[in-house]
Amino acid sequence: MGLFIQKISFSEVKNHPTHIDEITVVEIAYNIYKGEYNPGFFRYPAGYMNLLAFIFKIFSIFSDEMTIKGAYKISWYVSKIIIAVLPVMVFIICYFLGTYIIGIIGSFLAIFSGVMIQHSQVAVVDILLSFFCFLFFTISVYWFKRSDISLNKLIVLSSIIGISIAMKYTGAILILSLFFIINRFINQNIEFSGTKYFQIVFTGIVGVGLFLIISLSLANKEFVLQELTVLTTDGIIEIEYHNLLNKLIYLSLFISLGFMVLTYFIQMDKVNGLGKFISPLYLQLFIIVFFGFFLFSPYTILEIKKSFADFMYEYRHMQIGSAAQYHHQSQEYRTIVKNLDNLYPLRFYLKLFFYNFGKVGVAMAIVGIFEILKKEKFVEKIILVFLFLMTLTIVSWQNVADRYTLSILPIIYVLIPFGIHWLSIFLENKVLPYHYLFTLLSFLTFLEPLLKWFNAIG
Repeated sequence: MGLFIQKISFSEVKNHPTHIDEITVVEIAYNIYKGEYNPGFFRYPAGYMNLLAFIFKIFSIFSDEMTIKGAYKISWYVSKIIIAVLPVMVFIICYFLGTYIIGIIGSFLAIFSGVMIQHSQVAVVDILLSFFCFLFFTISVYWFKRSDISLNKLIVLSSIIGISIAMKYTGAILILSLFFIINRFINQNIEFSGTKYFQIVFTGIVGVGLFLIISLSLANKEFVLQELTVLTTDGIIEIEYHNLLNKLIYLSLFISLGFMVLTYFIQMDKVNGLGKFISPLYLQLFIIVFFGFFLFSPYTILEIKKSFADFMYEYRHMQIGSAAQYHHQSQEYRTIVKNLDNLYPLRFYLKLFFYNFGKVGVAMAIVGIFEILKKEKFVEKIILVFLFLMTLTIVSWQNVADRYTLSILPIIYVLIPFGIHWLSIFLENKVLPYHYLFTLLSFLTFLEPLLKWFNAIG
């Protein structure tokens, strides 16, 4: 149904890119497909481009040589399929956390989402980020519902997070959700990962290894700083890069010492009381996250100098918008920064949410948040943590775009039917019976987005 709605929403066949990021994404993916494996672009990781290049390679087996025009079309079809799959994930989560009918309402709302329909026509990294983030929560909900969280499943979840970060750096927000899941697993399992001997050797090697690397970095700090801050994307050398790296080096030193101390605690059998906080399981799974990232975006690590410079430029670009292209001491930079409206991102996204969900939908989502907070289930809380942190992140950016919300929209479509459900129960027999109230509130929630959709395609 989602694919059908996409089809009738856009009657014209698109023969050229309509989003500026498409040019970067698709053409880099096409170059990778042609054999230029180093993307040379690291403002965001190359996971999406590598995935598209792999899909191009598969299609080329069954057809003639892939053209750039064909690459664009395949990229659009990938977006269409992923956007169509997201409502299915909404249904699964709603079903396992609530009821069948709650899942139906949530998935139908997602199908008619204006922002999601719009982005089913373009190839941008946020679509894949949304998919893997929501895949993480879908699998988590399913396993927690079955009370079936094991070490192997934690490895799967860690891998998904690594892949999410490889799509876009903001996928790293999922790490906090993983932290809570690991903590829950440790509390429910007396035995930590592996044997004590393995834990001692593993943490000891990591601690000593990090300590040696950081010690060498400190001994040659100026050289390291110079090497990693040679260029930004626009050839600008920024002093704050030096300051940031300086802090990271000292932070890494303390972390390495911490692992060495942890080895002592494990050896002395003092880990039992603090196990849920200092278990080596955290480190082991975070290494899995790293390998998941490296597998999908290897050149981000292999070209660390260029990737760091690009990342810092992109970070500043998100924080201060177009001022990022100017040197921080230039007059252009100072003028733009001085005139920044810090409340503009908040107004932009509030307007977008009201347009996409409607007034009733926004109200039901807020009610749904309180309904989820009342529940004693653990997995709902980690979903809300991600929603809060991701929303806080995009609202803090001066650079705004509706595509940034793709990673949180499916969560809101989970919250809305729960809000309808709770309000129907609260008003039951006070106004109307539950089923009548649920139907009425669902209709009112659908009405505004549906009318806007009809108006848009008209």
